Amino acid sequence: MPREALVAVSAGLASAIATMAFLSGTFFALGFVYMAPLPMLMAGLAYGPRATTIAALAGVMAMGMFGGPVTAGIFTIVHALPTWVVVKLALMPRPGTQGGTSGSDGSLAVHWMAPGHVISVMAVFAAGLLVVAASVGGDAGLSGYVAEHLDLVLGQMAPDLDATNRARIASAMTPLFPGAVATSWLVMVAINSTVAQGSLVRLGFNRRPSPSYVGLELPGWMSWPLVGAAVLALAGTGEWEYMGRNLAMVLALPYFFLGLAVFHTLARQVAATKPLLVVFYLVIVISVWAALVVAGVGVIEQWFGLRGRIASSGSGNTPANDHDET
Repeated sequence: MPREALVAVSAGLASAIATMAFLSGTFFALGFVYMAPLPMLMAGLAYGPRATTIAALAGVMAMGMFGGPVTAGIFTIVHALPTWVVVKLALMPRPGTQGGTSGSDGSLAVHWMAPGHVISVMAVFAAGLLVVAASVGGDAGLSGYVAEHLDLVLGQMAPDLDATNRARIASAMTPLFPGAVATSWLVMVAINSTVAQGSLVRLGFNRRPSPSYVGLELPGWMSWPLVGAAVLALAGTGEWEYMGRNLAMVLALPYFFLGLAVFHTLARQVAATKPLLVVFYLVIVISVWAALVVAGVGVIEQWFGLRGRIASSGSGNTPANDHDET
């Protein structure tokens, strides 16, 4: 078996094992589940989309053998397919058009797919999954389906909790639960992709250079899905409002990352850059409102270009390397 295929199969099996860790019932197993795409991403970003395909198939087959077809289907949607899409987009070269050549052979400089385009495509993909889930939610709609299953899950996780309190907790979680799940999944994909690329750079197996995450830019078309979801949330009623609210939450995530890039640019204008960023991220972890503010800053950046104004207003404290590979 060629080395590429062997590495890919091993990566797929490792991802499947990490995904099945939740069957142990331990709290720490959740960390393995969140890092499950990492082996497949590393194999794909090192060897290309074909390796990702092999790894995904190996993982799906392993999940099907040990967990059944339903588990294999969930693994395909949650890990295998997104990993393939990320690798395919990240390794999609585009010939440079702004002059210059790479090397002494006169070949055109290669421009790789920007990370902002990748996360935007993944956000639209996640939004599409929510739309599909709503279409199969039954007569009660997606909100009714979520509320019912949350009540069942809470009953299994906390059997001593009485029905009244269980219903109250499920009711409080239902309004934003689909969006929260999809958003956390997108964050998981983004973190794993960044860790995979950074690890490959350190090991010398990367196919493309790491992008500048501080220089993150989103495609212009990304504004339209977010605006559409916001209009649906504000003007819709019933299930339409519920759907629009959760879609807006998912489609705002790329702007959250863009807002982070703005704050990183701002932090570079002061001497205590690292302490400031540590406090900043602690506030985001503690406060959901802070995360909403960051996403709002990202929207403003997309429309008005805050980073250019920040960079031109101060002397800056910009390090030489802005690739943020970790």
